[in-house]
Amino acid sequence: MFSGGNPRCPTRRCTEWRPGCLLRQAGRSWRATIGELSVRPQDLYRDMKMLKCLPLILCLTASAAQPAGDEFAGVGVELGVEGQKIVVKRILPDTPAAAQKDLHVGDRITAVAQGNEPSVQVQNLMQTARTIRGPKGTTVRLTIVPAGEDDSHIRVVSFVRGVVKGLWGDGLLLATGTKAPEIDMIEVTNKAAERLSNYAGKIIVLEFWATWCGPCQHKMAELQSYPGKHPEWKTNVVLIAASIDESAEIAAKHLKAKGWDQTHNVWVEVPAKRAYHIDAIPTVYVIGRQGQIVAVNPRDLSQVVNRELEEERAADAK
Repeated sequence: MFSGGNPRCPTRRCTEWRPGCLLRQAGRSWRATIGELSVRPQDLYRDMKMLKCLPLILCLTASAAQPAGDEFAGVGVELGVEGQKIVVKRILPDTPAAAQKDLHVGDRITAVAQGNEPSVQVQNLMQTARTIRGPKGTTVRLTIVPAGEDDSHIRVVSFVRGVVKGLWGDGLLLATGTKAPEIDMIEVTNKAAERLSNYAGKIIVLEFWATWCGPCQHKMAELQSYPGKHPEWKTNVVLIAASIDESAEIAAKHLKAKGWDQTHNVWVEVPAKRAYHIDAIPTVYVIGRQGQIVAVNPRDLSQVVNRELEEERAADAK
């Protein structure tokens, strides 16, 4: 039913914008990575006005095209946009930023300099990501405004770029018709280990999210409403909310505070993100009863699931 292979989407183009993801927009495939990630030059924004279509806080993820060995050089930060500001959303563990402790979540980046060259003002998320990334062992200087401070507290911090392990997928989401890869999961409440194939024979809605992702909060709240709206899903559909937080405990605490108990809540590690090529969240896959992907980031999730149920009923009636 479930495959361990990772076939890639053949189109590399997406004509449908998906909320919470700035990587695919207006027919282009935007591939940015966490902080110092790579962006394909031919796909950079030509008109930053398009950002008006995106959520106020954008969750960038790590991956995109990475060098051999699944490693790239950078400082190890996750960036986001708040209004017109480029801010640090997360510090990745075991990276130059984590070791040096000069950057903190909420710090605003205003300029980037390469070595002893003059600083260049940041213009947008893509440009900032490109300029922070660079060859291993080289120096990058970031002009920052500490979290909660005004511009009078601006300062410059320097980092020697180091190897940052690729913690995410490459963003080439699996195509419909592809066998859903098998993944390991941890149930966040009782810490029980399970596998996606445990739910073979059901329609699976697999939503990747995180507590620190702004757009994910709306999507998770929406998922909680489906069991009440669609009681016919109870025995045929399983809603799996797969947290990619640093630990299952972080996810469990957030879920309890929100009262989000209508989904099957699990925590997944790096292999799951890579298997499903996750480089932006929220991302949702709909998997049919035969273990094949039937939709990726659909605009109308209910419509897709109901259509799948109807087709299965028709097939069973024959």
